[in-house]
Amino acid sequence: MNVHRSPNKTNSQPDLSNYSDDDYRNVSARKRKIPDCCCNHQDMMEEFYNKMMTSFNAALDAKNNNIKCVLDGIREDLNSFKKQMNDVTSTIQKLTNDQVTIQKDIRDLSSTVGVVTQRVDLISSEVNELRSLTCDLSEQLKVKDQLGRINNVEISGIPLSKNENLMNIIHNIATKISFNLLPTDIDFIHRVRRFNTSINSKPPECHDAGRDSSPIPNIIVRFAQRRRKNEFLAAVRARRGMTTADAGLNGPAIPIFLNDHLAPHNKLLYKQVRLLARQKEYKYVWISDCKILLRKNDTSKVHLISCEADLIKIK
Repeated sequence: MNVHRSPNKTNSQPDLSNYSDDDYRNVSARKRKIPDCCCNHQDMMEEFYNKMMTSFNAALDAKNNNIKCVLDGIREDLNSFKKQMNDVTSTIQKLTNDQVTIQKDIRDLSSTVGVVTQRVDLISSEVNELRSLTCDLSEQLKVKDQLGRINNVEISGIPLSKNENLMNIIHNIATKISFNLLPTDIDFIHRVRRFNTSINSKPPECHDAGRDSSPIPNIIVRFAQRRRKNEFLAAVRARRGMTTADAGLNGPAIPIFLNDHLAPHNKLLYKQVRLLARQKEYKYVWISDCKILLRKNDTSKVHLISCEADLIKIK
């Protein structure tokens, strides 16, 4: 079968090289028809792009707003922190100033304490000296008090009666002990309130002898000479067991006691010595010329007790 080429519908020549430039001027470009589906895709893309840009812009605005809010919060926090830091700085400065003031006050107080300590030490030293001086003066007064009684004889146990003659009583006692009592031997004689050595005892009252057991005022006899007083007491001790009958008094015979006239502090000391000697089983405790003496037995050493510090001798 013979195939024939279909005839050319135009007079155009396939070989373009035979055309001149003038020929090309008359040739117009034919627009190509765009399919409808392509137009729809382009509109959809533009719509999608617009929507995406709108969503993106909205999200970006929201994000920016969030960031702005966060930044505003951070800014407020920073401002608050700055204010707090300023307050802290002000407080630290105030504390620093207070510390400087306190340190200055402490230095001043330390200096004052040093001065006060020196004054206290000085006063303490003076007080100790005064205490020592007071003790010395007290001991001197005690010694002088006892020396003022060195010529005295104290008679206890003589009942108190009206219109009594104390001079007759001392003469009767002297006669009983065979002591030659001269008129010049006695300086004075009188009664004095008895010194109470008991802590819980009531104050003495003056009653008749037979009606009350309260202490009776003792009789104090002051000799003109200390030697005569010692001789008189030596005669009394040799006689022993003196009673009111020996003093020439009527009524039942009541024991009486004649001793050196001790000062109050020595009377208290004498009482302490007797109690302690009884506990330590000492055999002898006595007074000689206003001195307190004791001995544990017939062969032991005699101890002189002149103050409370000497009580350690009683062992």
